Amino acid sequence: MMLITFNMAQTPKQKTIETYQKKDIVEVFDKERSKYLFQRYKHETEANFLKKAIKGIKKEKIKVLDVACGTGRMLPDVFSTKKEIEYHGLDTSKQMLEELKKKAKKIRKLKEIKIHLSDAAKMPFKNNEFDLVYTYHLLWHIEREDQKKVIKEMIRITKPKGLIIFDVLNNNFIWENLKKFFGKKKIEGLYKISLDEAKEFIGKDKDIKIEKFADAPIKNDFLYQIFNLINKLNKVLPSSFYHMIFLRTRK
Repeated sequence: MMLITFNMAQTPKQKTIETYQKKDIVEVFDKERSKYLFQRYKHETEANFLKKAIKGIKKEKIKVLDVACGTGRMLPDVFSTKKEIEYHGLDTSKQMLEELKKKAKKIRKLKEIKIHLSDAAKMPFKNNEFDLVYTYHLLWHIEREDQKKVIKEMIRITKPKGLIIFDVLNNNFIWENLKKFFGKKKIEGLYKISLDEAKEFIGKDKDIKIEKFADAPIKNDFLYQIFNLINKLNKVLPSSFYHMIFLRTRK
């Protein structure tokens, strides 16, 4: 098991940035996210949500920004859509971006990859620059005000009628209330918000599409397939049954 230590004087955002600079984290980043069926299924759900958005853009040539791109986990999925894509990846970890460049070479799209070492709360782009801006797994690790800043930045740099995608951990998830009942502590370093708060960050007048996902770390494949019926029913079950919420909106 990998031990991660923090300077207690740091903010949650600073802790997250420091963690993903570590060489040992970067080296196992992709492997640790594809070990088990529940991890692969989550990736497939995220990838399908993203690819559907890309295919729905009525342009053959589009400019895409992956915020907190890490090692470029979504890179093969983005380029599988058969559109002409100018891909930009932004992250605070130089080490992660180096891994992304290696991955880009393997899929022979290096000339279409542009990387940016930058903070997501203050991105180095002009207004209305991208057709699609997305981030996965970033907002969980930063506090509410920083979440709001990142979402507002994503909206700012997206073109009119362009798309914004992000995910949040659901503060109204039923297990959160059960944990309080059983006296269990919240997990350190994870910041959850309600679906209503996420919609408020976007703007309540916006048309918002959501995808719900029950993210249970069940390592036995057979047991996970049984549990996964809850994800198959996500169109009919209320959001309180789901740990993760993916949101897509048009600017």
